[in-house]
Amino acid sequence: MTMNQLVLQALVRVDVLGVFIAFFLVLLGASFTLRGVSLRSIPTVEASLEAVRACSEKGNPLLFDTGWTGANFWGHSSGLTTLCFVPATLELLRAISRESGKLGVRVITGTTNAVYALMSHDFMQRGFAESGHPERFIPTDIRFYPDNTALNLSDVEMAHRLPFGAAVMVGGHNQTSNVVIYEALATEGAMIVAGEIWPNDNSMAALAADYMSFSEENIAIGSYLSDDPVPKAILAGEDIIKVFLIAIVIIGGILAGAGVW
Repeated sequence: MTMNQLVLQALVRVDVLGVFIAFFLVLLGASFTLRGVSLRSIPTVEASLEAVRACSEKGNPLLFDTGWTGANFWGHSSGLTTLCFVPATLELLRAISRESGKLGVRVITGTTNAVYALMSHDFMQRGFAESGHPERFIPTDIRFYPDNTALNLSDVEMAHRLPFGAAVMVGGHNQTSNVVIYEALATEGAMIVAGEIWPNDNSMAALAADYMSFSEENIAIGSYLSDDPVPKAILAGEDIIKVFLIAIVIIGGILAGAGVW
């Protein structure tokens, strides 16, 4: 590698670092200046609450399935992506539990991770308490399983036995298991809200789901539903960065089209 190439590579890295620092400062500033900002409701939340209402009309329980969200952190990108869903899914579980408490709907969830089971317990209990009906919280409806196979088979068995009035499927499932689960739910006429982590899993869920949401929206749910004003402010600050980047693309396109650059 020549000296010029080394210098160019160093400049590119400095530019990337500068952009990263600038974006970090924007988000940091937004966390202070945009506190109290109001965020619109997002479709995934509305669909999930509609699932609760569907269960109330049918008189059947709701399945809240996180798959292997929060189950493990493997120390690489896929584990980090999975881990990002933990606060979002817990906040959604709390919102669903709050609505379920008001309407008298039973919520059943399961996990293969003991810590996540304890966290689910806390958020569910809090949601039912916020509904004004803490007595409707059933601790045994949080199921702990030794592995993903047991979790998946239990979902299928309960889908046929109970059956569920609706299911909110957020997190991660592999294609083999989610086809079986979704087919069982659809066969019994359950309303299905699907928010898989990985695109290939979403493509399989689309065969049966009534509503589909995608990773970016699912991760943002935690900020929308949280009582903490900082995540809301940071999420609003991201729009500032998006507007800036879109403006750069548009200006660059105009200059390139005019032959200026």
